[in-house]
Amino acid sequence: MTARINEWRRQAQSFAYSWPDSGIRDGRAPHRSKDVSMDARIIRELRDALGADRVSTAPEDLVAYAYDGTWAEQQPDVVIHPQTTAEVAAVLRIADASRVPVVPRGAATGLAGGALPVAGGICLNMARMNRILDISIPDTLAVVQPGVITLDLQKAVEKYGFFYPPDPASVYQCTIGGNVATNAGGPRCLKYGVTGDYVLGLEVVVPGGHVLRLGGRTIKNVSGYNLKELFIGSEGTLGVVTEITVRLIPKPAAQMTALAAFPRLADACQAVGNILQAGVVPLVTELMDHATIRAVEDFKHLGLPTDVEALLLVAVDGDADTVVREIAEVAAILQQSGAREVRQ
Repeated sequence: MTARINEWRRQAQSFAYSWPDSGIRDGRAPHRSKDVSMDARIIRELRDALGADRVSTAPEDLVAYAYDGTWAEQQPDVVIHPQTTAEVAAVLRIADASRVPVVPRGAATGLAGGALPVAGGICLNMARMNRILDISIPDTLAVVQPGVITLDLQKAVEKYGFFYPPDPASVYQCTIGGNVATNAGGPRCLKYGVTGDYVLGLEVVVPGGHVLRLGGRTIKNVSGYNLKELFIGSEGTLGVVTEITVRLIPKPAAQMTALAAFPRLADACQAVGNILQAGVVPLVTELMDHATIRAVEDFKHLGLPTDVEALLLVAVDGDADTVVREIAEVAAILQQSGAREVRQ
């Protein structure tokens, strides 16, 4: 058992860590592209394993994969475009044997630097693994590859009257794999939670190319170590997610929104607490300060009041009768909290 633990530790230490302070591991420095060019032998091995069309080394390709939503820049030495779990495993076997760092990449909309190859090495572009594999209405779940755009999944399940609630701000571009890697939330998280609250199971590839299945297809899946939760939010530092099983819920029948103008910013903030204390859990609460109101009005000309310190948008959803009752209650609370005007 001790030998096995040591081997797991060695594999973990040799895996792709994309953090700037990665330092020396096991007495050996990780590969860094700013100091050394990647060994041509490794490039040949990658091309032999996946095909030349899946391995990019052209300068224009490296530049395209050198940044994320932070606008910081660092080029990888090579970009790999896998389409299957087996291909991901092959890349990680080669990388592990040669001590080359690997950085998984989704749509690169993140603001935490997780897709930046700060130690050079391999950028593993997961965008081509973009299929919805299964939508099982009887089981209220969907099985997707990591490159699926979050909005595409939402639209696909809504055709069946179901709902995938997580909605990161970049929902039009971000991928499910990136959402899992960062445990992404979004405006609806107050009521419905974040990505991790909807992940039932994962298929992951860990250092050395070993494929693991974590979790399953049921909510009650409690035997053994809860490794699924460990991988959610790990930003690619433990392994590469190649398949995700997510749970679905019935789509709410109705939704309404209230917009309130507050002369004082502090009153708008307090209004949110007042709504929650009244027992109403909104779908969304979004606040715009004065500078944001002016910017939006100058661009869109919506007729927003620009002489107030804040606008507060509050949305509720549920069955039709509940929504009508709750939006009226929300409007009354907003007015009591100091709103000058409330629109429904």
